[in-house]
Amino acid sequence: MIKKLLIGVAIAFVSLILIIPIGINYFLGKQIAVPPEETVAVSWTDQNWQPEQWQWWYHISQGSGLESVIPYDWFVALEKPQLSFFKSAGNLADPKFLAGFGFLPSAQSANNPDALPVGFTKTNNYFDSETKQTTDAIGFTCAACHTGQLNYQGKGIRIEGGSAMIDLNKFKKAVGFSLLLTRYEPLRFNRFADRLLGEDHTPEQKEQLKDQLKSLVAQAIVVKKKTDAFYPLEEGFGRLDALERIGNFVFGNEIDFANYGEVDAPVSYPHIWSAPWFDWVQYNGSIMQPMTRNAGEAMGVFSRVNLDADSPDVFTSNVDVKSLHDIENLLAGSSVEDGLSAPQWPTEILGAIDLEKAARGKKLYQSNCQQCHLPTMDSAEFNNNKYWTTLGSNKDRKYLKVTMKNLREIGTDPTSAENWYKRTVNIESLAEKYNQEKGFEFNGVVTAGFALPFVVDKTVEQKYDELGLSPQERETFNGDRPNKVRAPLGYKARPLNGIWATAPFLHNGSVPNLYEMLLPAAQRSPQFYLGTKEFDPQYVGFKPEKMKGGFLLDNTQAGNANTGHEFKGDGTGVGVIGAEFTDSDRWDLVEYLKTL
Repeated sequence: MIKKLLIGVAIAFVSLILIIPIGINYFLGKQIAVPPEETVAVSWTDQNWQPEQWQWWYHISQGSGLESVIPYDWFVALEKPQLSFFKSAGNLADPKFLAGFGFLPSAQSANNPDALPVGFTKTNNYFDSETKQTTDAIGFTCAACHTGQLNYQGKGIRIEGGSAMIDLNKFKKAVGFSLLLTRYEPLRFNRFADRLLGEDHTPEQKEQLKDQLKSLVAQAIVVKKKTDAFYPLEEGFGRLDALERIGNFVFGNEIDFANYGEVDAPVSYPHIWSAPWFDWVQYNGSIMQPMTRNAGEAMGVFSRVNLDADSPDVFTSNVDVKSLHDIENLLAGSSVEDGLSAPQWPTEILGAIDLEKAARGKKLYQSNCQQCHLPTMDSAEFNNNKYWTTLGSNKDRKYLKVTMKNLREIGTDPTSAENWYKRTVNIESLAEKYNQEKGFEFNGVVTAGFALPFVVDKTVEQKYDELGLSPQERETFNGDRPNKVRAPLGYKARPLNGIWATAPFLHNGSVPNLYEMLLPAAQRSPQFYLGTKEFDPQYVGFKPEKMKGGFLLDNTQAGNANTGHEFKGDGTGVGVIGAEFTDSDRWDLVEYLKTL
C-alpha cells in the first residue's frame, strides 16, 4: 500500500514537473508571440554616413533607463521568459530573440561589448530616484526607434534615420516575465546569481541580490497596476504615442500620478533625415528647438529628473546634453545636403524604376503634391528663399518652412493633435516657486505645451551649469533657436525625400502602402497586419497579410483612422486635397515617388 502511494506521489510529482512548465510556457508564448524570423543579408545604402558613424549612433547613451530601472549587467544575465527548471532558457539579450520584437542586429564593438541590437545602450552612473542608488543601467537611445530595415527576397536594406518596426510593449512584457520568473523560481535565480556574482559568491551577497530583485519586481508590479488602464489602444509594431508617454512619465511619474492621461493616439516612428533643418518638428509641428525636442525625448524614455521644487537638487537629471548635442550635429551636418540624407531606391535589390512612368508621375507631383510637400529637394526651386526662414540668433543658418495643414483641410485622424492641444498638467509647487519668472496661473495647472518647455529648459540649464558652459556654448547646444513649443490643431507636410522607405503611411501608420495613399479613404484597407519587414516594391510598403504574432491594425478604432489626405471626386470636401486620380495616374505617381 505504501509502495503504491509512493509511486502515485512520484508520478504526480513528475507530472507536475512536466505539465506546469508546458502550461506556463504556453501562456507566456501567447502573451509575447512575435512574427516568424526573417533571415536576411543586410546591406546599407549611401546616406552620407560612414560605418563608424552609424555604429556610434546605434549605441550612444542619451541618459536613458527603462521604466523600472534595470542594471545593465542584470539585463545581460537574465534568461528568456520561459520556465526551465534544470537548464538555462537562453539569454534574454540574445539578438535573435530580441529580433522577434523588431530590434535590428548590431555587431559587437567598443560601444556595444555585448552585441546588443540597434538602440540598446548602457547609461553609466544612472541615478535611480526610487532607490537613491547609482548604477550602470540598460536603456534606449534614439536609434532604437529611428532606424528602419526593409527585407526583400532574403536581402535586408538598412535605413538610417528610418521608421523602426518594433513593438516596445511586447518587449516590456518579455522583460517583466523574465524578472518574475527569476524572482520566484529558485533554480533560475541561482543561475542568475552565479552569472552576476560568480560561483564563489557568499550567502550574504546572494541574499542582498535577492532583496534587490524583489524590490524591483514589486515596484514594477505597482507601476503596471496603476498605469494599465491608461493604455486603451494597442500601439503594436512600428507605433507609439510618444507625446502622451513623455507627458505621463515627466508629469505623472516625476510629479503627480494625477497628471497621467490616456495613451490613445499612436503614431508611426517618424523618419528623421532632413528634420534638423525644419523650422518645426513632431507630426503636429509642435517643437522648434532641437535640445527641447531631444531632451524631452530622453525623458520620455525614462531619463529621470528631480522635479521636487523643495529639493536643493531640483532639475538634476540623467539627461546627457553633450551626447544629445553630438547626435543632433551628426544628423544635421553643416547643411541640409550635408547631414543624414534620405536613402535612394536600391535598384539592384528592389528592381529598376520605370523612367517613363516616373516622368509622368513627376508632373502629377508638381500639380498635386508640391503645394504642401514643397518642391523636391533635388530641384533648383527648393532653394528659393520663400521656402526658408531664420530662427533665433544665428541669421546665417536658414531653416525650411514646413507646411502646416489644419485638421479640417487634411482630414486625417485628429486624436494626436487634439490630445496635445487639450492636455493640461498640474506642476504644483514648481509653479509657485517660479511664478514670478514664468507667470504661472491657476495654482499650477497649465497646458502641457507650456509646462514641457519650462521643465525641459530648467533641466537642460541645470546640466549646462554642471558642464560650465558659456552663454555662447549654451546657444550652440540649443541649436541657436528659441525654446518654443505650441499645440496646433493640424499636422505638418514634410518633404517627401525617401518617402518610399517609410511605410506605413499617415502620421498614425494607418495606410499600408503608397498606392493606397492615392486612393479615396473608402477604398483603403480597413485592417492590415504590422510586424513583418518584408517589402512590396510594387505597392511600396510592407506586406500587409495576416501573420502569426503580428499586430492587426484596425482602422475603425479612434486613433487608428485612415481617413483624410484624399484624392476624391472633384477635389472638394473635408480632407480632400485633390481630384480623384485614374489608376494609371496612381501608378505613375508611385513610380515617381520611388525616385525621391
